[in-house]
Amino acid sequence: MTDCNQTAQTTWQSNLKPNHIVAFRFPHERKSSVSPKVRPTLVLDVLTIGEERYAVLAYGTSSFRRRSHDLLVPVNCSVELEAASLFAPTKFDGARRILVPLSDAGFSCSCKLSTPILGHLTGRSADRVDNVRRCIRQGARPRRSTLYRNGRKSETETHQFHTLTQAREAYHV
Repeated sequence: MTDCNQTAQTTWQSNLKPNHIVAFRFPHERKSSVSPKVRPTLVLDVLTIGEERYAVLAYGTSSFRRRSHDLLVPVNCSVELEAASLFAPTKFDGARRILVPLSDAGFSCSCKLSTPILGHLTGRSADRVDNVRRCIRQGARPRRSTLYRNGRKSETETHQFHTLTQAREAYHV
C-alpha cells in the first residue's frame, strides 16, 4: 500500500485523472543499490483492469538529457509550473513509462496534502500530453481499439481491460 492513510487513499484514487502530477518512487532504469527517490511523475492514463484501477505513469526529471522529442512533455512556463506544483522546469518522458496499480507502495503522500496528487498540467504542457498519447496510440498494436473508440478517449477517462497483459501491450510497458 501507499504511505497514505486509508481515507485519503480512497479519495485520491477515485479522483486521479490523466494530466495529474503525482509523487511516486519511479524505478531506476538500471539496477541500483540505492532506493528510488520520490519524484514528480505524470499520469498519462488511468485504466481499470478487472476490479482494480491502474495508472500509466511517465518519468519526470529536471535533468535535461537528450531524449526522443516525440514523447517528451516539457513544463517550463511559471504558471504551468505552479499549477503542477513543480519548483523547476521539468520534462516528463513518455518513452519511460510504467503501469502500476493505484495501491502500489511507490505512491507517496504529502503530509501537508494527504495525497500523492501534487497538481496537474495546464496550457501548452497539457496539450503536449495529448500529442504524446497520440504517438503512443499510433505505435500500439491493433488492440488499441479497446482503449480509444472512434479515435477518442472514453468520457470517463478510465478504460476497461480484461487482462493486465492486454493493458501492457496497449501501452508498450
